[in-house]
Amino acid sequence: MRTLTLLILSAATVLATDVSGVIKLNGPQPKRPLLQLTPESRKLYEGRPYPRDEVELVSAKGEIKNVFVYIRKGLPAGKTYAAPKKAALLDQQRSMFRPRIQGLFVGQDFAMRNSDPIIHNVRSLSQENRPFNIAQPAGTPDRLKRFSDKEGPIELRCDYHRWMRAFIFVMDHPFFAVTDEHGRFTIKNLPLGEYVLATWHESLGENKQIIQVGDSGLKKVNFTYKPKKGLNFE
Repeated sequence: MRTLTLLILSAATVLATDVSGVIKLNGPQPKRPLLQLTPESRKLYEGRPYPRDEVELVSAKGEIKNVFVYIRKGLPAGKTYAAPKKAALLDQQRSMFRPRIQGLFVGQDFAMRNSDPIIHNVRSLSQENRPFNIAQPAGTPDRLKRFSDKEGPIELRCDYHRWMRAFIFVMDHPFFAVTDEHGRFTIKNLPLGEYVLATWHESLGENKQIIQVGDSGLKKVNFTYKPKKGLNFE
């Protein structure tokens, strides 16, 4: 059984606080096989290190990258948050989606870009929102979409290059984050109160726990992560 340890630090303010932490894997560092690229994608790596599978990015210290962390329950009912004016961006770089996981708002512009000299496409496997499949030949302008309903995770694929995967969460509030290469995350300006904090990873699965966010300063939360795929996003 693999386990994850989540360390939460609450820097208190009068009405809101940042919630930060580190997510680690309690187990051996996963192996990352070389990707089996198509000939046109291999050319994009001439003189560069050959890419490896990115499903489980875990450091030698067990720190996990690309875990989506968010407040699942506890926010005031009926409160609305304005969507950012800046578009969220999914870029196709050297036959990889960048970033691999991100959160965006309901109603926010979602821009899809092809920075490669070869053709790609973006196909969404959404269920609450209308799925789409957009081809993006080299040199074409960014394409924009908007999601009208909360949903997550939504898997995105490229049919030309089967290893290309990305995941998005369409959120109705701003209290979410994605862990970096050191397993760190910060959810900013969370109002004081009691919440269900949830985490999701594409292969390790999901977890959740009740947290109390107050003015007590340091707070620690431990997660035991049961690896599984999929998430019923409430």
